[in-house]
Amino acid sequence: MRKVLKWFGRGLAGLVALLLLTLAGGWLWLQGSLPKTDGEVLAGSPEAPVEILRDAAGVPTIRADSWNDAFFALGYLHAQDRLVQMEMLRRIATGRLSEVAGSITLDFDRLMRALDLAGKAQRGLPVLSPELRSALDAYSGGINAFLDTHEGPWPPEFLLAGTPERWEPWHSLLWGKLMALRLSGNWREELNNARLIAAVGPEALGDLFPDKTPEAATIPGTGIDDLSSLLEVLPREATLGASNIWAVAGSRTASGKPVLANDPHLGLQVPATWYLARLETPEGLLAGATSPGIPLMVIGHNGHAAWGFTTTHSDTQDLVVETLDPEDPDRYLVPGGSQAFETREETFRVRFGADVTETFRATRHGPVVSDIDEDAADSAGEDRVLALAWSYLSIPDTSPDALYRLNFARSWPEFTQAMRLWTGPQQNVFWANTEGRIGFYAPAAVPIRDGFDGSLPVAGADRERLWTGMIPFEELPHAVDPDDGKLINANNRIVGPDYGHHLASRFEAPYRARRIAELLAADAPHTPEQSWQMQRDRHSIMARDLVPLLLEGMTADDSPAGQVVALLGDWDFEMAADRPQPLLLYAWLRGLNKTIFADELGAAYDSYAYWNPVGLWHVLRRAREWCDDVTTPEIEDCLWARQQGLELALTWLLDDLGAGAALGELAWGDWHVARLQHMLLGRVPLLGGAYRESFPIGGGNYTVKRASPSWSGATPLRMVHGAGLRAVYDLADLENSRFVITSGQSGNPLSGHFLDFAPRWRDGDYATLVADEQAEGGRLVLRPR
Repeated sequence: MRKVLKWFGRGLAGLVALLLLTLAGGWLWLQGSLPKTDGEVLAGSPEAPVEILRDAAGVPTIRADSWNDAFFALGYLHAQDRLVQMEMLRRIATGRLSEVAGSITLDFDRLMRALDLAGKAQRGLPVLSPELRSALDAYSGGINAFLDTHEGPWPPEFLLAGTPERWEPWHSLLWGKLMALRLSGNWREELNNARLIAAVGPEALGDLFPDKTPEAATIPGTGIDDLSSLLEVLPREATLGASNIWAVAGSRTASGKPVLANDPHLGLQVPATWYLARLETPEGLLAGATSPGIPLMVIGHNGHAAWGFTTTHSDTQDLVVETLDPEDPDRYLVPGGSQAFETREETFRVRFGADVTETFRATRHGPVVSDIDEDAADSAGEDRVLALAWSYLSIPDTSPDALYRLNFARSWPEFTQAMRLWTGPQQNVFWANTEGRIGFYAPAAVPIRDGFDGSLPVAGADRERLWTGMIPFEELPHAVDPDDGKLINANNRIVGPDYGHHLASRFEAPYRARRIAELLAADAPHTPEQSWQMQRDRHSIMARDLVPLLLEGMTADDSPAGQVVALLGDWDFEMAADRPQPLLLYAWLRGLNKTIFADELGAAYDSYAYWNPVGLWHVLRRAREWCDDVTTPEIEDCLWARQQGLELALTWLLDDLGAGAALGELAWGDWHVARLQHMLLGRVPLLGGAYRESFPIGGGNYTVKRASPSWSGATPLRMVHGAGLRAVYDLADLENSRFVITSGQSGNPLSGHFLDFAPRWRDGDYATLVADEQAEGGRLVLRPR
């Protein structure tokens, strides 16, 4: 037996050694997937040689004789560093994920095909300006030049995804359409509202969403709550879109020139949404954040003006309940009769399975979306379907031309002319220039509804029209050179009660905007450094408003609940990673929401539950009847509800999270962790640590330093949403502007630039996008063939 074990042990050791050698060989072979950064490449069709200088972090400066050659080089760079990301963008938008992932993604592919984003991009390309089409051609040429000249293996993800396909100009238009989908979440809101009304009635919406006044739009017939099955298919991140932006006029700054600060918030992802770059030509320069897939600067400056974005959270979508013609299910009812569906067939290639061919339908209002999921189709009923009316899909999309013009706008008239072309998604576009002007516009095609407010699905059969038109451009929210010298937005409501049009039923809570206004109210002249510090401010006005209400009538003592009361009562409302109070507060919010709302909402609670401080404040101050217990009606006491919520919070902390009884020794950052990891390799045991950065992080969902904690899942409280980019522009010296992204310039997990920006993002460091003449990261020349 000993000899057998000895032989087995030697054999196992040999297998392990062979495996390690194979892995080492594979790793060395995959090193060939890293980009060439030095020397020369005969790269197809730039009109003249293009020089690319990289700094130590891999940030490139492109020097070209023309803008089209610069866009060609940017396409080459994006392909070098982010080819997998671009492949995923194209597959997602064209509904082709199932070719790689199999049937598990087929429902999502159906959604993309139903919306026909690919078809709209192809049909939209010819209507764009000749200048933009030329830029798209040059950018595509750069991507394909990389595909033609790259000599090593492709990045490791292509071992699963296959060989990358060639890039066509219309593929770049898909980026904007996916971003519009990502930032337009009203159809989820409508379905959630329908489910909540089914549970507690329409009058309750005013308490569940205190700034919302419901109108009379309802779904006809029964089964109003069943339509929420569609929620499982719709993109979830649309509900989390957020950003901060402010502009300070020269009258309030130390330099006498404006300061503009912007940090757009999206879900944490690696590689990041953003790719930093500087483009120089004899005609001018562009510097800032590009995004792989498009040739333009999304957020940046042109040497004369700077710009940035926040999401308006406007309502540009309506779900329309269409009733089938009882005599002919291929038609649906319209005023005075019925009308045939528009139909088209689409075939899906499914990995590990047979091809699937399906028919997609559209009505006069838009694509039928209830067909994309079997449960949604069943719950809609045999006699009706849901169609999506979305202004962004109903008119020609000229937003790409708007972004192109924005890149080169130097004056306020040029800026406004660019904004006229913006069709969606609606954004608050802030702008400042070196002449000292600041302003913003919120451009988009925003519908004017005919007798309903868009907060619920609406019946379409008897409606001659949903919309009477779009808000005229001149009447869209905008401002220029305000008297008080500052403009602020953090997704809060951008218009007052006297505004003549309906933008949306709900906006983000104003906590972040209020804190920004507090910080900008200082008498001392403002500086870019102060803006940079503000973007990382962790003070919570939400906690400052709500904690006193939570503690009212509560007793501080040695019990666990009493310890929480004592700790929160002695807090400066800083959401610091090393403090226990943020953890205790968020746990209490979780428990109190469940205590107050779960019993009455029932199954609908899951679609409502979140941290919800506005709703809790409203109940504790103005709608105390929600503090009752449905199972014990005689209990109707908000003190009881707060105590019960705290008990649930402590049970969750101590039992589910294993926090330990020494509450004062807890730290928010033990659970509130930013995890930046490769989407595949970062999850592999043992190996994953090489492709992952995790660190405790301060802030929360309602601080200027946005760091939204997850509500549920395997790692509750982990940061899942925040600033993927921070940018501060000094209009006195735009070369002094500062930038940082979450992870790194490269999407290749084998690159040294895969996660090297993460420490800067964590610690408050930054990069300035000025050419590195030493080219520490390499000097590459792209030459015409």
